[in-house]
Amino acid sequence: MEQAILNGLQNLQLTKEEEEGIQISASSRAKCLEECHLSLFGKLLSDRQQNQRAIKSTLRSVWKMGSDLRTVEVGNDIIQFKFNSKYQMEWVEKNGPRNFDNNLLLLCRWRKGLTAANIVFSHSPFWVQVWGVPFELMIEDTGRDIGIG
Repeated sequence: MEQAILNGLQNLQLTKEEEEGIQISASSRAKCLEECHLSLFGKLLSDRQQNQRAIKSTLRSVWKMGSDLRTVEVGNDIIQFKFNSKYQMEWVEKNGPRNFDNNLLLLCRWRKGLTAANIVFSHSPFWVQVWGVPFELMIEDTGRDIGIG
């Protein structure tokens, strides 16, 4: 049975019509590019499935965006956050919060060619509190030396 299906799939071919390229109108592309420029993509660093609806609702409220923030699930547990202005997007990047339900929220800006399959979340800024540092060492250089800065 399985071999018969595989043999059948190997014989599939595209028609001449299916081989033709698809033209995308400039007006649609311009609007889409504008939305992408004002987007952050987010994913929770978690070992369990999260409630996407709760994530979107909570972040919309915490970021005080209301209906200004549009969200789209783009696959691989990644959410696209679409903002109305560059100011809103940058505010979220700088101020967070960077967690949800005790899981780190990783964010990434859009760049040309980005897809749900090739997006890489490689780093995320977050606060670290170090206790017991002698007063004379409470300087920025100390933070850099121990890997925080």
